[in-house]
Amino acid sequence: MAKKERCFCGSGKASKNCHRITSDSRAAHLFRLFDKLEQSVEAYFESNDVKPQCFSGCNNCCSDFFAVSEVELEIIMDEIHNTWSEQEIIDLYKKVMDNVRTFQTEHPDLDHAVRTQIDYEGNLSNFKSFNGGKSRTSFPCPLLNEENGKCTIYNKRPMICRTHGTTHYVDDKFKSIESAVCEYIPSRLQNNEVTPNVTNYQMQYDDIVNVTTEKGSLYLRKLPIFYGIYYFASNSAI
Repeated sequence: MAKKERCFCGSGKASKNCHRITSDSRAAHLFRLFDKLEQSVEAYFESNDVKPQCFSGCNNCCSDFFAVSEVELEIIMDEIHNTWSEQEIIDLYKKVMDNVRTFQTEHPDLDHAVRTQIDYEGNLSNFKSFNGGKSRTSFPCPLLNEENGKCTIYNKRPMICRTHGTTHYVDDKFKSIESAVCEYIPSRLQNNEVTPNVTNYQMQYDDIVNVTTEKGSLYLRKLPIFYGIYYFASNSAI
């Protein structure tokens, strides 16, 4: 009888009963990065006399427009199809279909960019449908449980959901530019002073989710979660 492959995470469980991925896959490398990131963030707040300005129970940023990587979408879809009931999946697919239709109506310029451009999410202020660069949609992430305000795939959530508001990273283009993180964190620069710098983790994340060869790095297009689930559900190119 063949020996069962144990999960890379060290849980002792068989891979098929735990993370369901091979030890050298992009997903496995991403989970290892997430573990190191969360340990680093926890250590920062434990050793410094500060608390993150983000607080439990707030989910306003779940209505922000943000894009996630292909491998993160695959992790999400694996979680949904292996742990959700058939009715929960049907309800989710109905929700993302509504989200896509609403987005196409409210943000036709950005919808076109999502479909035709690779690096469209760099500067949302360029899109007229986001007045003044306010990048919030009229609907929350389809993976938010709107009854209890919690994420339904919290342990498998993407990088941006793990870092937004509670960390910062250095980008020379925006190093001294002031802006609000959200309505509860009005100053990005002040937030930088009381949150851990995760630039190194962000760089590792980019290396994992994109494709690197001897000739250089190839940026892979990211998608909003609702569009990504729509893509997988309909199995149609966008």
